[in-house]
Order: sequence, then structure tokens, then C-alpha cells
Amino acid sequence: MNPKDVTGVILCGGKSKRMGFDKALIRFKGHYMLEETAITLKKIFPKVLLVTDHKQKFPTQLLVNHVFLEDEFFQKGPLGGLVTALRHIDTSYLFLVACDIPNITVTKIRQLLEYVEDEQVILFSGEKLETLFAVYHRSCLPQFKKQLAMDNKKIRTAFDHLEVKKVKKQNIDITNVNYPEELIYWRQND
Repeated sequence: MNPKDVTGVILCGGKSKRMGFDKALIRFKGHYMLEETAITLKKIFPKVLLVTDHKQKFPTQLLVNHVFLEDEFFQKGPLGGLVTALRHIDTSYLFLVACDIPNITVTKIRQLLEYVEDEQVILFSGEKLETLFAVYHRSCLPQFKKQLAMDNKKIRTAFDHLEVKKVKKQNIDITNVNYPEELIYWRQND
């Protein structure tokens, strides 16, 4: 898949209940983890969007350097952010990643893109489906909107109605940070 046909999208909203503070504002080595993710995506994709619940929570530096969209579906979780992004892209696909995955690399993203043919959803699978490190086609939008209208916020629920390619995850470490203890471990091992 040609990365020029893909928009990079970072979800950076959410309640962050388990962390106790907004994960979109996690800082490490003087930078926001979110910004590191955006820089990585910009190495691959010509356009990168950040979808958030509220733009004003970010410092001016981030707002000036990145394109933010405010989530059009308040309190609808990652699915609301995904639908917002799908409504605004002008590419066939988007690559979706959550802001709380600290170990995003160009290599991992390219490995997933290698599997894209003509499916609607392409994602890694292992112990669980990596719905927040995945490629989605614009044609998913009607199904996801229908699901939001039924107040079903789980992205994977729509997979029964879409063409999905599940790629067995081998030596790909994709782990998000949900608890303060995990953040401490990640900072010590980075």
C-alpha cells in the first residue's frame, strides 16, 4: 500500500480513568508522547490528524504544529473519534493509533501497511485485536455510523459486517499505557 493513500490519525481524547490524568498529556524526555507519535506518523503519511475531545487542553505549541479535529461524537469512545476522522479524510484509508501507545515506530506501521490489499479493515491480532493500531477504509463509515446510532461504542462489533484482515502478530509489541505503574515501567525501559 502506498502511504500517500493513507491519512495518519491519532486518537487523543478519552477519560483516562485508570491513569488518573489525561493520557494525551503524558510527557517523557521533555516531549509529549503524543507529539512523538505524530512525528513518527509524519515520516510515513503526508497528512496526520489528531482527534481530541477538547483542543483547548493542549498547549499552543502542539496546536500550532499539528492539525487537530474535535470529536463530533462526545462520550462515544474511540469509535466516535474514528467516525469523526473518517468523515474528514480525503484519502481512501486512514491509519488509526491511540495516543497512549508509547512504542510506535515507522517499522511497525510499515509492517501493517504491507498487508493492505482491498480489505476494509487491516489489523494485528494476537491475544486481542489491535483496533487502535489499524488501517480503516472510508467505506467503513456507514457501518460505524449505524453502530454509533445504536450507542454501541465497540469498534470490533462492526467487524461482522466488514471485510477484515487479521494479521497474526509476530514480534510486534503494541502495548498501551493505562495505569501509572505501566507508565513508570515504560519510562524505566525506554
